[in-house]
Amino acid sequence: MTHHWQSLYRFVWVLPAFLSACANLPPELEAPDVAPVHLPQVVEEPTAFQGEKVRWGGVILSVENETKETWVQILEKPLNRSGRPKESAQPRGRFLMHTTTFLDPAIYSQGKELTVVGTLNSMAERTVGKRKIQLPVIEAESWRLWPEQTSVGTPAYPYWWYDPWWGLYYRGWPYWYY
Repeated sequence: MTHHWQSLYRFVWVLPAFLSACANLPPELEAPDVAPVHLPQVVEEPTAFQGEKVRWGGVILSVENETKETWVQILEKPLNRSGRPKESAQPRGRFLMHTTTFLDPAIYSQGKELTVVGTLNSMAERTVGKRKIQLPVIEAESWRLWPEQTSVGTPAYPYWWYDPWWGLYYRGWPYWYY
């Protein structure tokens, strides 16, 4: 086998393993009995879905720590296959995560992405602006605070056939030196 075919052969075998690793849920978000229930359904019929286990996520709006419990208000967004909120997706509403664990507002700060697995418990009233609204409450069993996404820029090559290494050294000096 030539070197070219060997590297292609390795690539063909490594690629599926790499892609399957990218699409798995993190261990804290795995739950086999999660119901395919969406936030708008629960807002419309809150009592019909009480007790259902769900996996929802979104962007943190606020964290309220009380004496023995924490409430996190989240702007819900659809999740991708890895359980992370889709950055470009339209929000579908708000929900509350409830836990007895202390969550530091400096770590769980506004704007960070969070995915929660838990049981739909009830509705709770919150004020947004001057309006009182009812929000679904998830009794959190586990959650994941996602690290900030870093954007990967596209190369600045003008054409697909442009070779960025061509002419790297011109007359013995790097081309950017001139």
